[in-house]
Amino acid sequence: MSVGCRGPWRVSRSCCVVAVSATVACASVTEVATVDLAEVVERDGVAFTDTEIPAGIVDRLARHRLLVIGETHGVREHAELMTALLEALHVRGFRQLLMEWPQAADWLLADFVNGARLQPDWEPPHDLNGGLIHGIRAFNAGLPEEQRLRVRGIDVNLSDYGGATAFRDLIQTYTGHLGTSGPVAAFLQAEYGTAKQQERSLEDLQAALAAQEGELSAAWGSEAYELVTEMVEVELVSVAVRANREDHYDLSVRLRESAMKRLTDKRLEGYAHRSVLNVGGNHAQKKHLKGTSQEWLGDYLVNRSSAVGGPTFVVTVVPARTAPGGGFTRFDLLDASPENELFRLMNEAWPEQTVFLPLDDPVFRSGGIPVNYESTVHVCALKEHYDAVLLYPTIHRVRPGSSEAGDP
Repeated sequence: MSVGCRGPWRVSRSCCVVAVSATVACASVTEVATVDLAEVVERDGVAFTDTEIPAGIVDRLARHRLLVIGETHGVREHAELMTALLEALHVRGFRQLLMEWPQAADWLLADFVNGARLQPDWEPPHDLNGGLIHGIRAFNAGLPEEQRLRVRGIDVNLSDYGGATAFRDLIQTYTGHLGTSGPVAAFLQAEYGTAKQQERSLEDLQAALAAQEGELSAAWGSEAYELVTEMVEVELVSVAVRANREDHYDLSVRLRESAMKRLTDKRLEGYAHRSVLNVGGNHAQKKHLKGTSQEWLGDYLVNRSSAVGGPTFVVTVVPARTAPGGGFTRFDLLDASPENELFRLMNEAWPEQTVFLPLDDPVFRSGGIPVNYESTVHVCALKEHYDAVLLYPTIHRVRPGSSEAGDP
């Protein structure tokens, strides 16, 4: 079944999927020689061994209005490094973190990083950057309320996040804190099994919220009313994303990306401070390198968004290898990369260190740089896709739903 999307979140159905093989190369591209690429890596790379970010890196990133970090999901080291980076950027005017988290849990994030007053027993899963969220909470505890980092979710409600069940639980719990559930009470009694039932129930709730705007804004407060209204809007898109994900994946991805763009713009529009956006590496792309050939979130923010209000810098974060154990597929650049592959050269120059490499040199615009994203080698002009690379020497993956910080 193919379920569409109506209203301001609507997006075109046209999309094509690009199949990727073990090596993806541009036609008639001459690869850069190992010795030439190694020289650039050793000259421009900045290596460090802990989570104290070198001042030169912080200075470089802090010049921008928006910093986009494209991560590998579920990595312990990333949560640790992002916590340190946000603390370093805070003194430079960065006050907001936007995350690839379901928008329906937006209020839970805000509550948790400010002391968990509404839901004191809730814990963010560590595979969804729970370690980072804990770090922000500890950092915020020492700050006046007006200086605290705020954390916002900018994703739809996927089946991975609990899908329709999680949405119903979240809106029920949130409105339960508002003194009255209003029309949400009737919504929770309606059938919510099929996509059509979900869509019908949400449209009824949307109409009831609009009809009772004055009354509910007075009872809940205008901010809470706007949040509940947005929760319903995003869940309407999420219905279509979930319904199309298996049989019409290209359409599902396009619908999701369109919603993420809209939510990101809303979080950035008119915001006085600087922001960091932390999403998966695919979403961060300035030009499609991996995945579908659509316009990704990073591409939109760099080239078309009017909400950013200043320059954007995009970093992709990749591992050199994964630690053994935990039931995860092992990956090691030394086993899977040609000798002139960029990330391999970075790791060979600094084998036990984290390396930050700005892609400033003209060589990265040439189209002849092999890069290995966990066993898929692309030959590309990497500067077209990202502005810098950050390479972890070894990562520890976190099991989905785990409350642990990472595998031992």
